[in-house]
Amino acid sequence: MAAERRLRGVVEVFRRLGIGAVLQLERRDPQYVAVCDVVKKHGEEVGARLAMLNALVSYRLAGRGEEHWQYFGRYFSQRGVADVCRDFLVYLETSPFLKIGVEARRRRVTKVCRYSPDLENLLNTLRGLSTLLDVYPHQKTLVFSIKILNYAYMCSRNVDRPLPFEIPIPVDFRVAHLTWCAGLIDTPPAEAMRRQRDVQAVWSRVAEESGVPPLHIDTVLWLAGRAVLYGENIHGIPDEIIETLQWRGDCRRLSTRRGGTSEE
Repeated sequence: MAAERRLRGVVEVFRRLGIGAVLQLERRDPQYVAVCDVVKKHGEEVGARLAMLNALVSYRLAGRGEEHWQYFGRYFSQRGVADVCRDFLVYLETSPFLKIGVEARRRRVTKVCRYSPDLENLLNTLRGLSTLLDVYPHQKTLVFSIKILNYAYMCSRNVDRPLPFEIPIPVDFRVAHLTWCAGLIDTPPAEAMRRQRDVQAVWSRVAEESGVPPLHIDTVLWLAGRAVLYGENIHGIPDEIIETLQWRGDCRRLSTRRGGTSEE
C-alpha cells in the first residue's frame, strides 16, 4: 500500500511536468549537446551512426557519464570521418572513459558499425540492433542507443519527437539508485541492477499513467541524479523532482571523486 502511494506521487510529479517540458529539458542534456555537435559536423547519417556506437559502448565507464559524452562530442566535432568503423575504433582506443574492457567493446562495435539505423522507425532499429548483437532487445545499452538516436534526429531536423511508450527505460546505476531512493522499490540499488526488468516495469507504469514515455523519464532521472546522488544540481532540475526522488531519508550522496569506475 505504501509503495502504491509512492508510485502515485511520482506519477503526479511527472504528469505535472509533462512531455513538453521534458523535451525542452533534453536540449540541455550534455548527451544531446554532444550528439548535436557531432551531427552538425558530419551530417545526420554519419553523426547518428557515431552516436549510436558510442551509446552501445556506454557501460562501465572510467568516469562520469557527462564527461564521457562531452569527450565524444569534442573528439568527433574536431575531426573528419572517412570510415565510421575505422575512425570509431581509433576513438575507442583513445577515450580515457572506455579503457576498461576495450576488447569486448571493440567486438561489439565491429558487429554493428556498418549498420545504418532507421531514424524514421526506431522500433525497427531496436529490432535490428538486437538481431545483430544477439541480445535481448530491452537490454540497457540497446534501449539507450534508441534515446541517443532520437537526439540525433531531433538535432538534425530541429524538431521535438516523443519516443514510443513500449521502449523501456535503460537501467544503469543512477536509475537503479534513484528508483530505490524514490521508494518505488525496496530492492537495494546493487540488487536492482541485477533485476532490471522489475525496475523497467515500475517506470513503464509511471510512464503510462503520467503520459511521459520511459526514455524521456530517463533523461529526467539522469540529469536529476547529479543533484540527488552527488549534490550538484548543475542541470537546473526543478526542486519538486529532486525532492520526490530523495524520498528515502537514507538516500545517501555518493562520492564526487573522479577517475573511478562508474556503472552509468
